[in-house]
Amino acid sequence: EADLHKRAEKLSSLIWYVLLVVAVLFLGFTYTATHLYDNFFKYPIWFIVPVIGVLGLIDSKIHLIKKQYFLSFIGSCITVVMITATGVIGLYPNLIPSSINPNYSLTVFNSSSSVYTLKIMTVVALIFVPIVIIYQIWAYRIFRTRVTTEGVLNNKDAY
Repeated sequence: EADLHKRAEKLSSLIWYVLLVVAVLFLGFTYTATHLYDNFFKYPIWFIVPVIGVLGLIDSKIHLIKKQYFLSFIGSCITVVMITATGVIGLYPNLIPSSINPNYSLTVFNSSSSVYTLKIMTVVALIFVPIVIIYQIWAYRIFRTRVTTEGVLNNKDAY
């Protein structure tokens, strides 16, 4: 088991370096092939988001070396969230940019519902999301105990 653990550590270290190379290539290619960085150059404060993503990647490696696996996992989660946010910030206001004509792009504004529909859905969400959460808590409490052989044999209603 110790040998398997060491091999897993070596593999995760190798994968980290591969991920680092892919991330650098992706960010470089994105700059040359897309308009993803336009919003970042327009509002430079947003560069903090990809920087935090890169710092999360470095943090995950540092904690991996120290064998602090949970903190390494947190660092990789930060990387995933921040790099995803980088894409969202770079695309804004586009959701799906058109390669034919920018006027054909789906944007946040031309893809949303009407204001009235959004108001109705907000009220519906405010009413039903708490109901669903309460139901989930109730169902979890009802089914929290394990099913055992004795429990089934001693229950006259069991199948």
